[in-house]
Amino acid sequence: MKNIFIASIMATLAAGVAVADSPLSGEIELAFKENPISEKIAGTMNLDLGINVGTVSTVDLDFGAEGDGSFNGSSLKLNDWTVGTTVGALGVAIGTDNGVMPGAEGEQTLAAPAMTESVKVTVGDVAVAVGFGDFTRDITDISNVQGAYTLGVAGLDVTAAADFNLDTDNTVLGAGVSGLDLGVASLGGAMTYDVDAETFGYEGVATTGGLTAYLNGDDTDMLQNIGGEYVHGLGEGVDLSAGANYNLDTEEFAPTAGISFAF
Repeated sequence: MKNIFIASIMATLAAGVAVADSPLSGEIELAFKENPISEKIAGTMNLDLGINVGTVSTVDLDFGAEGDGSFNGSSLKLNDWTVGTTVGALGVAIGTDNGVMPGAEGEQTLAAPAMTESVKVTVGDVAVAVGFGDFTRDITDISNVQGAYTLGVAGLDVTAAADFNLDTDNTVLGAGVSGLDLGVASLGGAMTYDVDAETFGYEGVATTGGLTAYLNGDDTDMLQNIGGEYVHGLGEGVDLSAGANYNLDTEEFAPTAGISFAF
């Protein structure tokens, strides 16, 4: 924990003194939700730090401190990190948050191929990520490869993607769409297909103002979850959020709330 604090402080100082016109950006978020085990309200603190050196390189550090449900203890750890550089249409990044499969909001029914440390290369609308099985021991141990291509179609952003796992030879296909403007709301969504499991999952998302709502399901149960979140801006860089997910099969209602401060 001591090393994490030192690393974050050094990164902050480096951003402030190395390049005067490269501001440090970030967000502190306090989120609250019910712990399904203890049935108590648990709190989570997330700190996201971004360091931008002009338009050439970026560093993103995502810290998290999660309570145990009784607020008597917490742990701070680095959840995700990414270091990257972009020159023209070419971008290269290494870190733990480089997956290129399309996502949505709830994502309870979408296939989520695991990818920890990885290298991602982007060239225009094409992105390829190579995941490592054990980054700290052997960088030649490749676990999976992901690829995605995004194109504009009639004002929409359409993404086709795939993940191939070299250990299991399994393939997961994905597709995403966003930007369908209906005037009162914007629609989008994502879908995945796991070839080995032969399962299909989907999620539809609608956004209007500060409200984002979703519903999802799969080929065995087309409607499993309904949920959403409303974000209200209190002032510059300060947002209040409240949301919930309702599982139609288990009839479980899971509310969430939070406040975030951007800087």
